[in-house]
This record gives sequence, structure tokens and C-alpha cells, in this order.
Amino acid sequence: MNSEQLTSLLRTVLQFAGGIAVGRGWIDAETSTAIIGALVTISVTAWSLYTRRSAGLVASAAAVPGVTSITAAPKIANAVESAKVQAAH
Repeated sequence: MNSEQLTSLLRTVLQFAGGIAVGRGWIDAETSTAIIGALVTISVTAWSLYTRRSAGLVASAAAVPGVTSITAAPKIANAVESAKVQAAH
């Protein structure tokens, strides 16, 4: 699942939950929109930070079809599940 799909799924689930909350009278529509917007923004930011850590970047590079081998620090190489990533000696 890529980040666009994850963002879309998260937004849909939150809109559904917000619709229920509005329908039951717990909050109004404007508050629901503000809360959903804030939660999506925070979640996407957290996801971006997570995927841009060193191991995430190496994993992304290893997923590129033209890449045949990557040498990385042992800690990073052990964190990435790819036969393309080798630990530096």
C-alpha cells in the first residue's frame, strides 16, 4: 500500500466516524471537518517521518527494479528485508 492509498483510506475511515458522531449529535459538521483535517495531517506527517528514516530510504531504493545491490551500515542492512541490501564490512 503506498502513501496515497493509505491517506485515502485514513480520510475515508475518519469521515465515516465523523459522520456517525455528527449523526448522533455529539459534534457539529464544522467541528468534525476540523478534527478530521487535523488527524489526517498529523498521521500523514508521522508516516512521512517514519518512511524517511534511514532504513525506510534504503528499503525504498532496494524496491527500485534497476537497483541490483546496496551496501549499508550493518544496523541499517539488518533492518531492511531485502536480498539486495548487504552489510558493509
